[in-house]
Amino acid sequence: MLRPDEQEFLNYVTENYSDRKHPAKKEWTFQEHFNFVPEDLEDMLIDLFTRYGIEHSTFVLDNYFEPELHWWQFKLRRKWEGRQFKPLTLEMIIESAKAGRWLYD
Repeated sequence: MLRPDEQEFLNYVTENYSDRKHPAKKEWTFQEHFNFVPEDLEDMLIDLFTRYGIEHSTFVLDNYFEPELHWWQFKLRRKWEGRQFKPLTLEMIIESAKAGRWLYD
């Protein structure tokens, strides 16, 4: 059973970020359920971190997503080739909100 603050979080994500307004679930990963370009994804995360009072100075987006690179940055593309990215879930955001700081990485 979800706590009221968890349900409020999931309702907020559903209303503001879910495609076709499917109810968000804690186990959703950002990689599977949110099809955003990196800039929009970063805006979403900053919104959630700010709204829910999560101190996020230790959060590293590059651990979860490949950056969007221009065609002329081919040398940097090689750096990201074959890299395994960590899953980022809504539950991780919820747990960090409870603690008031980013808990992972």
